[in-house]
Amino acid sequence: TFSPRTMPGSDPLSRQPTGQDTAYAATREVIPLSEDSTAWWNLRNAPCFRETLMWSIGGASIMGALQAIRRRPGIHIGNVTVGTFTFLSLTCWGVCRYETTMRHKAVSDALVEQNSRQAAIERANREKAAQEKAGKA
Repeated sequence: TFSPRTMPGSDPLSRQPTGQDTAYAATREVIPLSEDSTAWWNLRNAPCFRETLMWSIGGASIMGALQAIRRRPGIHIGNVTVGTFTFLSLTCWGVCRYETTMRHKAVSDALVEQNSRQAAIERANREKAAQEKAGKA
């Protein structure tokens, strides 16, 4: 069975820990996907889903309440509420996915940079060892 566990400091795109990414770990939690192939429809595991719903439902409720306070007709209240929910859902989802993609790209770029630095250090160490070996001979 699948037990929801949080993985602080995880990247939602790769579902792998990203190390000491404290700004990300402090603000969001990632629940890993189960290994069950039929769980693709389980939206609570989708990145940005919870945050998008929180903002959308809250914003739509406030707009609906403001329309009710202004004594608007019921159909108008419904239209404003649904419209606000739709607008906020699409906007929040897009912004959150963009931020997630940029964070993933930054981590990937940092790993590439780290790997290239490590390769340069190893290459320099091999050259130094070859020079010392040539000097002894």
